[in-house]
Amino acid sequence: MSENTTDKGRMMPPKTHYNGWREPDNVRWHLRNMSTLPALIMPRGDDVFELKTGTAKDIENLTYEFQGNQLTLGDAMRADCIDGYMVVQNGEVLFERYYDNFRAHDHHIWFSMTKSLISTAFGIAQAEFGIDESKTPADFLPELADSIFAQVSIRHVLNMVTALNYTEEYNEMTPGSVHFEYFRRLGFMGDFELLAIDPAQSDEPRGVRDMLPQFEQAGDGVTGAMFQYQSPNVDVIGWLIERITGRALMDYMRDKLWAPLATEHDGVFTVDVSFAPVATGGFNSTLRDAVRFGLMALGDGKLGDTQIAPAAWIADTYAMTEDDKKAGAAAVNADPNHERFIDGFSGYRSFWWQFDQSQGERIAMGVHGQVIYVNKAKNLVIANFASPTETANQLRASFKQMLAGTRALAASL
Repeated sequence: MSENTTDKGRMMPPKTHYNGWREPDNVRWHLRNMSTLPALIMPRGDDVFELKTGTAKDIENLTYEFQGNQLTLGDAMRADCIDGYMVVQNGEVLFERYYDNFRAHDHHIWFSMTKSLISTAFGIAQAEFGIDESKTPADFLPELADSIFAQVSIRHVLNMVTALNYTEEYNEMTPGSVHFEYFRRLGFMGDFELLAIDPAQSDEPRGVRDMLPQFEQAGDGVTGAMFQYQSPNVDVIGWLIERITGRALMDYMRDKLWAPLATEHDGVFTVDVSFAPVATGGFNSTLRDAVRFGLMALGDGKLGDTQIAPAAWIADTYAMTEDDKKAGAAAVNADPNHERFIDGFSGYRSFWWQFDQSQGERIAMGVHGQVIYVNKAKNLVIANFASPTETANQLRASFKQMLAGTRALAASL
């Protein structure tokens, strides 16, 4: 038993929690308890979509090769601190297991898997309101008129080819830099200076949306030329959904997405200082409810008898254009010599990581190892939560090993 668990197995808050959730001893507890931050509940609906139990598979002993070494999937799980892992094929649960005192009814933060949730909500809103992707975000959000978001299309934003003057470096925060100030405003770190800002007395941005008008294009940036993972794009889409629908983002997503998914549990959305949902990475749920979202994405927007997202939108998320493929090929993630290389990566579209197009293989991915893996050819969804201490998946060998194991499992089924 670890020192931060009780004799009944429930994880207790780490003794050093006051030093910040990113401290290595604190990460696992906090990723399972992000609702300790300012957050809003996304209530479930009245119905529950049942997950059928199939023939159990002993997947932990699956052996596969990674970078010349033989290992088991169970070894990879332990190395990347997996909290829960589920495999659903042909609508039946083949494997469901929880680790280190995590449980089926416990919530866990999705981090950037939230991006795929947001893009689905956008697809629903696009069908309902006829949103033209060729327009700029500033056409709907005049607050962005003096930013890069008045010069790029909504489609550019959805594909993260905006070339912002921003870097997704979690461990290189220079005070005053645009990415440092952006991360301050996400609300993941208690920032009493932001809380103390009086909007009636100061123009200093308090929340994420207040800061979005400050984004420019990088000096050497070319719109559409290269996929660059840049989280602020998603905050723009979340704000856009709210402006176009005329409804709070939480309310729209609850009524159009979360309740129709017939989830077992409420969702939880962390919010920034201005109480806006952190669209780029603030959603929390149980693993079984994350699987339901994956099944909807697998089923052309349909779960059971309920069409939730338009089938045309789901199909479009797979429809990589030649420009998309070129932008993906130009990304560091496609360069075998770059430390951020991800084997099998083929591009990025509508906030989904694309892999083998012939398999309909794509991934919703969040830092610290969160994954919803979808494979249409195998009629398969695999989802896991994790809590390793190192943030960036692309820089963590244990994540690349774990992802290779998930893909090897898919190939074996």
